[in-house]
Amino acid sequence: MKKHLFVCFVILFGLSAAAQPTFNVSSLPSQVGQYNCSYFSTNNLSVAAMLALTNGAQYWDFSQPQQDYETVLRTDIIDPADGMGGGSFTNALYAEQDTMETMESTNQNAWRYYSITNQGRIYYGSYVTNTDADGYQMFSPPTLDVPATVTNGQTWTRTTSWDSTIYTIFGPVPIDYQFSATANVDAYGTLVLPVIGAVPALRVHEVHGYIGTLDGSPEEIEIVTNQYYYWLVPGLGVAVQVLQYGNNILDPGSMPFTNSVERMFHASYFPVASPSLYIHLQSGSALLNWDTFPNSSSYQVQAIGSLGGTNWQLLGLTTTNSWSDTLSTTQRFYRVVGIP
Repeated sequence: MKKHLFVCFVILFGLSAAAQPTFNVSSLPSQVGQYNCSYFSTNNLSVAAMLALTNGAQYWDFSQPQQDYETVLRTDIIDPADGMGGGSFTNALYAEQDTMETMESTNQNAWRYYSITNQGRIYYGSYVTNTDADGYQMFSPPTLDVPATVTNGQTWTRTTSWDSTIYTIFGPVPIDYQFSATANVDAYGTLVLPVIGAVPALRVHEVHGYIGTLDGSPEEIEIVTNQYYYWLVPGLGVAVQVLQYGNNILDPGSMPFTNSVERMFHASYFPVASPSLYIHLQSGSALLNWDTFPNSSSYQVQAIGSLGGTNWQLLGLTTTNSWSDTLSTTQRFYRVVGIP
């Protein structure tokens, strides 16, 4: 009997992937110094397949390695005062700073300003470079974009407005925007992420409506409806985002992109430990035993065919410190996920 010692990755989150999780707003990163990284793309041809639903629990596989058409998007939690235009968002407690990393350069291109409260996450607005003349979206009033707790089947709505400036052939023109959103938590299931692996998730589908009018005039110059999908994971936050852009009804064909997709593959705040995993080969089976994980009441056992892969698969759940898996003719690596 041969004994192998492997180091496993331990990822702590709220519930098993098979259950309907409850997402708490405290899972959203909000502490200065935290960050996450995602693969980012636009005009992604596989979007439709990613969004389709079946009955019951879903299985969303976003685990593909980085594609040629994807760049790395890093989002850092920073002090509001350190963000572009942050001095204008005096009530915000933190900001998300997006940095798009390419082989040629690193560019900071967006800042969003938030606070976490007992009601949920308050979104005060943003500053986005290379968009409107001034870059600001200062919401009036601030909007509650994620409630304190989120469960499958839940719905909510929000509205807000902001003043902006756009460039035209006649020069800068002030414009007023009215925004509305209707959110529906339309599915739950297992989300498989690059590197991170299988995690429980809720999917939220939001319909975003934008109406733009010239400052001081009732004349509408922009009417846009976007479809926004995002996956909430306990302990991780918004792990995947898909935005389908709608054309301006008053200016068809104006939108340069059909969609954008973000797939998280790393988060500094997703707690990781490395107790020992022992594997014994016996009677056609792999017998797994591991040390007790602190603060864990049950465990997920996951496997993958290659350490270079990204799509860790869920084999099962157990409340004990052991698992038996029938040997196959192909190579298999294991890891154990502790569940509080």
